[in-house]
Amino acid sequence: MGAADTSLARELADDLVEESLAPRGVPERVHYATGVLLGAEDFAAEQLYTRGRMGRAFAALYGFGTLAGLRVRCPANDNPQLEVQVAPGLAMDRLGRLIEIRRTQCIHVTRWLAQREAMGTSAVERLEVIDAVREDVPGATRLVFDVFARFAICPHGRTPAFAAGPFEAAEVPSRLADAFELTLQLAHVVGESDANPKGTLAVPQPRSPKLEAMLAGLQGIADPVALEAARRLWCMESALDAWPEPSQSDPTRLPRLAEHASEADWDKVLLARVSIPVQQDDPGSFPVVDTAAIAAIAASEPPGPDDHREPKWRDLADNGLRPIIFNPYAWRGAL
Repeated sequence: MGAADTSLARELADDLVEESLAPRGVPERVHYATGVLLGAEDFAAEQLYTRGRMGRAFAALYGFGTLAGLRVRCPANDNPQLEVQVAPGLAMDRLGRLIEIRRTQCIHVTRWLAQREAMGTSAVERLEVIDAVREDVPGATRLVFDVFARFAICPHGRTPAFAAGPFEAAEVPSRLADAFELTLQLAHVVGESDANPKGTLAVPQPRSPKLEAMLAGLQGIADPVALEAARRLWCMESALDAWPEPSQSDPTRLPRLAEHASEADWDKVLLARVSIPVQQDDPGSFPVVDTAAIAAIAASEPPGPDDHREPKWRDLADNGLRPIIFNPYAWRGAL
């Protein structure tokens, strides 16, 4: 996580989650008056009010996803550790909290695999890796990972304070860092059945099926008046469906998205999907990285001068599935 130091390196629960999902009450701010005694809880309430109003507005106006940067790369050439690199950038989660990464972060896939291979043969994490091996084309098997970013609050620094009274001193954090957590996870799989035991990789859904169908219907309307009316109806339905409803199974969280493997992942923002060629001696053995297949990708020719797909032809990371927040009018500098 990205705190300035680790003198008190532990994550704190964010009061903003409970405030944003509360079904009752209204936002409250501190009322100042001459002679009123203020305590620590008053200043905490002031911060929560400001953060809550800002987060609510950001999430309602812009949704969630990548705002700038955070390009993920996993080069096929000159990358023996299969280092997944996350560039500096800014994202926003579904509560409007900003996730800022100020320098390149790295996750080593080979180290991730080695840690799970070293576990006992019956360890759940080890068995999950074995079961996650997929055959893209006959004879070519892969492990598919998702890279997520998550907002985290990390206290750090130390300063003396009165813990319970004037004669009992203690040390408390002097700063709360708006930090982040990056995770590499096996891509979520849905639709397992007897006919398709491996299922299919979950695909993030930008909108509800209803809104997607309404948007597709706009393409077939030729009459300008009817098109404007249909577009306005789509905009209205998009706004009416945008209020964040808590999960029915856990009211302290938002419902998980299609790309989330569990309810605990609900506050994570997808950055990229990474596909690693692997080999297995048999279906029950732990996979090993297929260096020959990766070398072939590294030596491959570009698909064409007009091909602008992500990932690039020599990159194992795909940035195309992530949710994005795009402002077409943002000034990016002189041409």
